[in-house]
Amino acid sequence: MAEREVRLAHLSRKETLERAAAGAVGLLPVGSLEQHGDHLPIGTDAFLAEAVCLDAARRVSCDILVAPPLWTGFSPHHLRFGATVTLAGETFVALVRETAASLSRWLDPVVVVNGHGGNRGLLEALALEGGPRVVTYWELPEATACAEEAFPDDHGSIGHAGQAETSMMLALHRALVGEPAGGFEPCVPGDSLAVPDLGESGVIGDAKAASEGAGVRFLEAAASGLAAYVNRLCNR
Repeated sequence: MAEREVRLAHLSRKETLERAAAGAVGLLPVGSLEQHGDHLPIGTDAFLAEAVCLDAARRVSCDILVAPPLWTGFSPHHLRFGATVTLAGETFVALVRETAASLSRWLDPVVVVNGHGGNRGLLEALALEGGPRVVTYWELPEATACAEEAFPDDHGSIGHAGQAETSMMLALHRALVGEPAGGFEPCVPGDSLAVPDLGESGVIGDAKAASEGAGVRFLEAAASGLAAYVNRLCNR
């Protein structure tokens, strides 16, 4: 038997509403379109957030519908490097709030799954104001437990276009990964904001230390963590 389709955009109105009425959980991946050094595609954050959602959907005990990713985030700190699109903070919050609210009219609960560090503060504020549930995938307990082992050169940090993201992209879209440039800003243990302006290179972490195997392990851990989170919602 073929696997059940989980991509919301691929479904008809009839199937969408039937599955929503039967208790499906909605996932809304949120990323960005911004520079990721000279070796990763600018859509990396949206690619990874969607991939974690789709894999989680195959691991849960309940039904999941994954919305198309929101590809524009809050990235003003990347603008000076070029190849970046950003929204104003209030515009980004309104985009997520209104998208999630529209989904929630017929699909409940809805979980925003964040894939960009620059979005975190705004999304956390939105959730505290009564907005949708928000999860940043690399902060799930299962992901953090895996990170130090998977990305030792970057001290378990997600960085930016460094060991972690490059490893995940090698696992997910190897053909889109180029040769890393030599320069990068080192990750500081326990401090993901140690280089808030992205330094001279725009890359935080050592992409040359990346491996496909590490990316596979971390993506699986993140998807397992998200699946566990959704299962708790289903069983509440």
